[in-house]
Amino acid sequence: MNEQAEVAPPGADDRRSGGERRSVPRRAEDREQQWRSLAATFLAFCGALAVLYLFIGLIGAVDFGEAAIASGVAIVLGLIWLAGAYQRARTGAGVVTRPDRERRGF
Repeated sequence: MNEQAEVAPPGADDRRSGGERRSVPRRAEDREQQWRSLAATFLAFCGALAVLYLFIGLIGAVDFGEAAIASGVAIVLGLIWLAGAYQRARTGAGVVTRPDRERRGF
């Protein structure tokens, strides 16, 4: 059996105009945008879980008095969501949108 090693075509290394892209550190704006998106996602989950627990309690599936720990957790999640909503309203942050939406055609 004749095994041949794969050989890159001539000039394959010449196609790259820059250096290795992964070795370049991320820009500070990219990191900040990632943290903002992560925080917005976390706050959305906190609010959604608090509202879901309230809804389940209102239809009678959960007794708020008997499930004191779960009720406390739901209150804390709701307070976290309210604090995030207040901070966004105070700073005028509005809605988190990606700046490249129009460029991509969405």
